Amino acid sequence: MDKALLFARNNLLSYAIAQYSGYKPAEHHRKIARALERVANGECKRLMIFMPPRHGKSQLTSEFFPAWYMGRHPDHYVIFTTYAQDFADDFGRKVRNQLHDPLFKAIFPECSISLDSAAANKFNTEQRGSYFAVGMGGPITGRGAHVAIIDDPIKGREDAESETNKKKQKEWYQSVLRTRLMPGGAIVLIMTRWTDDDLARSLIHAHSHENWEVIS
Repeated sequence: MDKALLFARNNLLSYAIAQYSGYKPAEHHRKIARALERVANGECKRLMIFMPPRHGKSQLTSEFFPAWYMGRHPDHYVIFTTYAQDFADDFGRKVRNQLHDPLFKAIFPECSISLDSAAANKFNTEQRGSYFAVGMGGPITGRGAHVAIIDDPIKGREDAESETNKKKQKEWYQSVLRTRLMPGGAIVLIMTRWTDDDLARSLIHAHSHENWEVIS
């Protein structure tokens, strides 16, 4: 394997640049990438990333990272969720398309997507790994996760200020998503914080024993 491919295999930002030649990481992307690499290496089990909209957090964390992670761990399970199913499908399609790409196959020759299970929101690898994308609050019965990614569980300020929505998010996290973690599994939460009384605050306080690392 040549040096460029080896770099992309071992370094998330190098992989992102290889996949998208116009990608220009800033310092905050480098910090996020280093944290996500620790997640992939099993060194960080709980990670929160807080950023305003349109700063590239989702492209790096919800598009490039899941594909790169699955390339390194083709037998692992990834669950991805965001505020709506159609939006989750969009991310899933981008991740799936990377696994089909010849460049991905050159970087991660031991990871291959299963042709009989390649929908936008759920697909498997030939190595028995899986990716599943679901809207916030949706069913994930029977699914496991070595890594669960929550990207913007709320659409915007109006939804963020709804007491009903906040309650549903916290209950779904506690009773559904968290129960799907494999032993030693990791959770990554990426969001714009519209209010103080949100899912992030609940996790920081009620689940402080889980030692959340926060990048803000």
